[in-house]
Amino acid sequence: MSLGYGMFDADNHLYEAQDAFTRHLPELRKRDVYWVTTERGHKKLVVDRKIYDYIPNPTFDPVAVAGALDRKMVEPLATHPEYQNRDARIHTFDQQEIEAAVLFPTLTNGLYELIGDNIPLSLDVIWAYDRWLDDDWGFAYQDRIFAAPIVPLGDPDGAVALVEWAIERGARAVNVSAAPALTAVGYRSPGDPMFDGVWARCAEAHLLVCAHAGSNGYNRYSGDITGHHEQRPFEDHRLDVVINQGRAISDFFAGMIGLGVFARFPELRLASVENRSEWAPQLLRVLERMYRPGDLVEHPADTFRRCVWVTPHWEDDLDGLVDALGAEHVLAGSDWPHYDSLADPTSFAKYLDDFDAGVVRLIMRENLRSLLVA
Repeated sequence: MSLGYGMFDADNHLYEAQDAFTRHLPELRKRDVYWVTTERGHKKLVVDRKIYDYIPNPTFDPVAVAGALDRKMVEPLATHPEYQNRDARIHTFDQQEIEAAVLFPTLTNGLYELIGDNIPLSLDVIWAYDRWLDDDWGFAYQDRIFAAPIVPLGDPDGAVALVEWAIERGARAVNVSAAPALTAVGYRSPGDPMFDGVWARCAEAHLLVCAHAGSNGYNRYSGDITGHHEQRPFEDHRLDVVINQGRAISDFFAGMIGLGVFARFPELRLASVENRSEWAPQLLRVLERMYRPGDLVEHPADTFRRCVWVTPHWEDDLDGLVDALGAEHVLAGSDWPHYDSLADPTSFAKYLDDFDAGVVRLIMRENLRSLLVA
């Protein structure tokens, strides 16, 4: 559908090239990350001596049809250069009436869970991926493709160095895991002061910090009930979703607020991406109920409404989200080109039919634009 203006899409995706993790990998790490071919001729990625099976077909060839809602509907990857080429993606944006988008990975989303407590390997692999991302996509290509480098919090000093490097290369957004960070001293909340160097630099540079959905480790606990101790997006994990939906992202923001990160860095801006949105009004209700004057310098619900933006699923209760958060803090995201995405990203607007044209434009364009464009 035509909006009459260009959409700013808060949730666009790339499909990683086969050398995304290996092109810039240190030589000594090439024994830890490499491709193998199975007896049936399928290519698989090995990471730390384990087959990386987060995505069953890590080469994306064939690739699922965008927006088909059926992962078994596939087509040749070669027919879609826009999935792996930035100039082709710009051309597709022109056809889709997308002015700009934040770009997130696909295969990379499960790395933390696979690598586990091997923090040095995790840091090396993410650095390799981010350097590839800069090579092939850029962090602000033509001010239209805002690829978000991943910032692994497991090594706080390394995370600061990565943020500095990304800023030097024009990054406008970064991607963090909405989960406790496994550090050399154990699991720590992202709100722990040990990460203040990261949040300080993100706030100073006006980076949009995106907590995108991905493996977050919560299946380690829900798996005792469901039998699925690892998260796999292409398996039937409906019971895991019932138990975990919204839990990690809600805990993430509760920790960031309750441990005073936004009080220490009031200019910090965070967005939840592809985590749905039912959790947000519920978290706000709990913050309202639990707050006691003097706990924090600002009411925690006010902090959330000031510092956090939410990208809902298009079939969420958008009226309830806008009522709870305010239209100015809601971002439209299509998840394109995944099989369960909107085949036409701008069709997100048809789910906003309860709102007037001004609110629709805020959600479809102006809110995200204000976060990305200086």
